Amino acid sequence: MKKLYILPALILLCWGVLHAQNESEKALVFGNQLFLENNNADIAFQTPDHKGGPAWSPNIISHQKLVEREMAGYRQWATLNVPATGTEYDARYYRLELRINPDTSVGKYIRGKVTTYFTTTQSNFNIIKFDFASPLGCDSVYYHGAKLAAGNISRPTDLLQITIPTIVTTGTLDSVSVYYKGVPPVVPFFGNGTGYVKSTHNAGTKNYVYTLSEPYSSYTWWPCKSFIANDKADSLDLVVSTPIAFKVAGNGTLVSETTNGSNLTTYWKHRYPIAAYQVCIAVANFVQYPASPTIVNIGGTNMPLYNYLFPETNTATAQATLDRTALMLTTFSSKFGDYPFKKEKYGHYTFGFGGGMEHNTFSGMHPGTYDDAGDWDIIAHELGHQWFGANVTCASWGEIWINESFATFAESVCAEFSPSVTAGQTGVGQRAYHKSQAISTSNQTQSVYVNDTSDMATIFTPAVYVYERGAMVIYMLRTLLGDTKFFQAIKNLQADPLLKYGNAVTADIKRHMENASGLDLTTFFNQWIYNTGFANYNNAKWNNSGTQLILQLPQTTQLSPVAHFDMPVVVRIQGSVPAQDTTVVLYDNNGILHYADNGILYSAGGNIVQFNLSFIPVTITFDPFAQVLANGSFAKDPLLIVLAASQVNFKGKKEGNDVILFWSADQASDYTLFEIEKSNDGTSYETIGMIHTKDFAGTNNFSYNHNSNITSAEYYRVKIIKKNGSVFYTKTLLLGGSTADTYYTISPNPANDYVLIKSNVVKEKVTIKFYDASGKMVKKLLKQTLTNNSHLKIPVDELTAGNYFIEIGSSTGRNTKQFVIIK
Repeated sequence: MKKLYILPALILLCWGVLHAQNESEKALVFGNQLFLENNNADIAFQTPDHKGGPAWSPNIISHQKLVEREMAGYRQWATLNVPATGTEYDARYYRLELRINPDTSVGKYIRGKVTTYFTTTQSNFNIIKFDFASPLGCDSVYYHGAKLAAGNISRPTDLLQITIPTIVTTGTLDSVSVYYKGVPPVVPFFGNGTGYVKSTHNAGTKNYVYTLSEPYSSYTWWPCKSFIANDKADSLDLVVSTPIAFKVAGNGTLVSETTNGSNLTTYWKHRYPIAAYQVCIAVANFVQYPASPTIVNIGGTNMPLYNYLFPETNTATAQATLDRTALMLTTFSSKFGDYPFKKEKYGHYTFGFGGGMEHNTFSGMHPGTYDDAGDWDIIAHELGHQWFGANVTCASWGEIWINESFATFAESVCAEFSPSVTAGQTGVGQRAYHKSQAISTSNQTQSVYVNDTSDMATIFTPAVYVYERGAMVIYMLRTLLGDTKFFQAIKNLQADPLLKYGNAVTADIKRHMENASGLDLTTFFNQWIYNTGFANYNNAKWNNSGTQLILQLPQTTQLSPVAHFDMPVVVRIQGSVPAQDTTVVLYDNNGILHYADNGILYSAGGNIVQFNLSFIPVTITFDPFAQVLANGSFAKDPLLIVLAASQVNFKGKKEGNDVILFWSADQASDYTLFEIEKSNDGTSYETIGMIHTKDFAGTNNFSYNHNSNITSAEYYRVKIIKKNGSVFYTKTLLLGGSTADTYYTISPNPANDYVLIKSNVVKEKVTIKFYDASGKMVKKLLKQTLTNNSHLKIPVDELTAGNYFIEIGSSTGRNTKQFVIIK
């Protein structure tokens, strides 16, 4: 992250003549001095060719914040045993001036000049270090237009260390130019090279060169900060000389292609912040499709979209496949915010890596990603990276999920909202694939967060961890928040001045999701990002009494140190005809189910929840649209009808000076009276109203309005008297305060062989009575001690399965709680 997004202090003068000599014999010869350099950071410079570029606004971040983010990146690659580079300065601008000839007789080769503008982040700065592969030779270094003595340059392993005159003041803008040449080393990765790669196409008859630097390979072909992702230069220029038979792909806007005899000089200008690993160059006998770029309107800005293709891959099928990108661009812009680089371009160029690789404005694509009419997902994935990876970039490689999980999630967004581009694939189908991959037992030994970032293989393989598993975690966030809040959170994140064109950590994603939803997602992120495994709801049960539906969703976990996952749970409810079809989203918070009603989040008090439907349920399906990382299935259980017959859903809210209480009770004809009670302390209750069920024949829904100027916590409950004389109470609601909503807690509920009772008071003596559903007392305990720091454990294994009530009597009154025993 930069303290200021401004143009580097430089004046471009000219690009000298590149002499097409044998690269193995002579260094690159430049013409006149390219830059007028000045060490006075107070002098304002303008760049003549920058007109029309983005108007950068200052993004002020404290120096301490910058250093913390720098060091976060350093810690991630320190295991590589490469000396630290970059914590002492902030990269501001890169200009790469290169000579590349894929047909050179010496094989893979590069020579050129790299100018880096930087700002010091410590005082008395006199050594600047670049990651730089040892096989590459440094011909010379220029500082302020003068060549430095050989003694000012040292080459520790894979480093270039340059001593310059001491810069006393922190925050000084300065620059240095490095002339170099050589054969970049090979960086193997599962049969595909990374770094600087020379290969062939067209059945081996045509040579070409491409770069792929993620995560650590930039240093193999140019001097830079290679091992951290969180120091982006504010802008970039690429000036590449090649034989005239070749075309050059690069980041940003194509400024010019200038012919000089048998050579072509290509100038790409990028005026957005960019990480070193995102800098890309490809040199091949490309053809451009379409010849005149497609114009895509992004938020009122017309932007070119085009492709650099190998001639043999420029088929009608490929063209039709790549043409889908325009709709993807507008779809993602509507969901994530405008395409981040809309003042420059987007496009694809063909390269040899087996898949795709996002780079700012230009994604490298293997021919196999666009040679079939059914191809679309990798195109969508790499485009999604322009928001997550190119714009907002992971601050450390341990958090690569911020790049890859969101790009994988983007595939599902494309399938859902742009179905015409996905060859019949649906968003549900795409999610189901991600879920199937993520939940398979062979892929649960690593978390979404990558703990071992020592090399490319440990970061990216097996890919299912940060790709499919991470995408499903994001989908659970979407399910939990709902589309409106979720996609607003994405847009807010992309526009956040602390993150836009910068770097993010996991806490940044969490912050924006919480801000948009009002939820505390600490446990969710800790469990799903930093742990392994998934949830099971294979013992879920349901039953109904007419249109009253009751669900029980006990959770177990698999392949995880997490005892219980906090997560959304999706249940589809269908009746006997197609129109009777609804889906509910519950939130399982440590075994307590919550559900939303008219914008209010209610607790069910346990893992049992009840709904009033407009139809009789016939089929209950767990997660039918592949939205959560859990397996599950429902079985109809007659025992639940016992609870359904007596359980009452009780809710309330405050509107102005009124407290509105409402509840539903299936088979309300079994009840005689509802007494509405209020308490100021949660202990002593007074009756504030009564409703006789005989006055409301034929309804199961009841409400009561109470005028109350709430200034502190008030407790409400409903005392329910059945026709058989038995009494029980609803759960207690707290309105106007934030203290606990129950005076006594009963757990587990449902119970099996015991219950635990806990009081909110320090210590008290109580009498505890157990009643069955008919009101008959079946168990009694005298002079029991309850406290607020321990549970009283009471065996109930002698009781049969069914619905029960516990009456707790003390010197201040009595309190009745409902619970269920299952066997």
